[in-house]
Amino acid sequence: MTKTDDTRQAYIDGLHQIADFLAEHPAVPLPTLGDYVSGGYRPTLAIFLRGDEQRDLRTKLADVARAMGRAEKSTHHEFAIWRRFSGMVLAAYAPRNEVCERVVTGTREVTREVPDPEALAAVPKVVVTETVEDVTWECIPLLKSAPKGLISL
Repeated sequence: MTKTDDTRQAYIDGLHQIADFLAEHPAVPLPTLGDYVSGGYRPTLAIFLRGDEQRDLRTKLADVARAMGRAEKSTHHEFAIWRRFSGMVLAAYAPRNEVCERVVTGTREVTREVPDPEALAAVPKVVVTETVEDVTWECIPLLKSAPKGLISL
């Protein structure tokens, strides 16, 4: 078994352990996994794909898409494919400009209202003195009565 295989198996084992832990401790809130998928908020576990010397990015993305089967996709900011698994989503992201071709389908003129640069340059600057707080954070141990071996937070 290679180091990559060991790392992959340790990650998968960790996910199983976290799922078991959350099932056993309903008072512990669910982790925030992200929510960058189309169609509203969905807890999302993200895979960020990057190309390397062995396999290009399109090949990696195609492998993930084949494995996901009925994946959905988005090309708004990044290229994203995702699949829903019960209450969460597994999503793979790749830089859009590295897997898609930018095609200009036409041009149009757009008129916008912007501040006049000459007028902005003429606006005087003023010096303002304000009071700011210098603070430190002193946190009491939250787990004073916790069993030995737990970290005091």
